[in-house]
Amino acid sequence: MNVLFHTTTAIGVAVLLTNTSQLEKSHSLINRITTGIVAFTVGVISHGALDYIPHCYPVNSKIDVAIGLAMILVVTWLTHKRYQIIVGASFLGCIFPDIVDLSPAIINKQVGLHLPVLPKIFPWHWHAYSGSIYTGDCNVSTINHLLLLVVIFSICWYRQEDVKRMIR
Repeated sequence: MNVLFHTTTAIGVAVLLTNTSQLEKSHSLINRITTGIVAFTVGVISHGALDYIPHCYPVNSKIDVAIGLAMILVVTWLTHKRYQIIVGASFLGCIFPDIVDLSPAIINKQVGLHLPVLPKIFPWHWHAYSGSIYTGDCNVSTINHLLLLVVIFSICWYRQEDVKRMIR
């Protein structure tokens, strides 16, 4: 999946896991950190699920990374300080597998460095378990991308009071 779909998923994960009324009552940093750890973990798991399902890459990789990074920065900046640790952990979890497995090779290719490229750790990046489609028939991928967006929009709609409290 493109970074954009992973970062969009991170928004859904953060909203789904953040009970703002409960966190506002507790004023406890431990509760926010715990929610952040859960968000990171769910983010990594969601990354695996998204990479496992059949998918194409509808966005150019350079544009994808630039917009994905911009999305992370803007959404984290717009998030109320109380919830930034949760949102940040969700974003990090959703892109962490790509940072670990793919970034050295990408940096080498784009910048001309010679960073060591180690075997991939996350199984959904192994060819046998990857849902990447290389045949050019991306109809299933388009449906999967649209379903993902519908699910994330539905989460945000259903939890819109939490979304409103999370944004400054």
